[in-house]
Amino acid sequence: MVELVSAICFFVTGLAFLFESYKIRVLKFGGSLGGDFFPKFLSVMVIVISSMWVVSNLVKMWKKKQTTRLEFAPGGLRRIIIYLFGFIVYIVMLDLFGFFVPSIGVSLLTYLLLKERVKPVDFLTGSAYSLLVVTIIWFLFTKVLGLLLPSGRLV
Repeated sequence: MVELVSAICFFVTGLAFLFESYKIRVLKFGGSLGGDFFPKFLSVMVIVISSMWVVSNLVKMWKKKQTTRLEFAPGGLRRIIIYLFGFIVYIVMLDLFGFFVPSIGVSLLTYLLLKERVKPVDFLTGSAYSLLVVTIIWFLFTKVLGLLLPSGRLV
């Protein structure tokens, strides 16, 4: 049942991202892809994959006649709430600081929340991982693909 709820949540998230991607102002720079291409493409892919996930789970439930009980792993609900709050802060910080700094923060938060037990060394490892991943993403999108990432009002 938890997988079915997760699949439905991903489907709804994909729909929300798709609707939001239509608000992106498209700037034409020669023959490069518009800034709305990747958000639309990724949201459609999330919708397609989550649809298959929903159907797969419904078929499993139908075959097994599984009872519908929703259970979370210990601390799972708390982690979900922390991540949702962190993502809201991330969206606000994008406007103020641009892409780079808030993305490092949300990447570190994701890294730490995926750990079962967080040790002090995980902050150092997670920070290095986040810095590397965000730098690679920034480089690919700005230098290779020629797209514009958000620039903050304070930076």
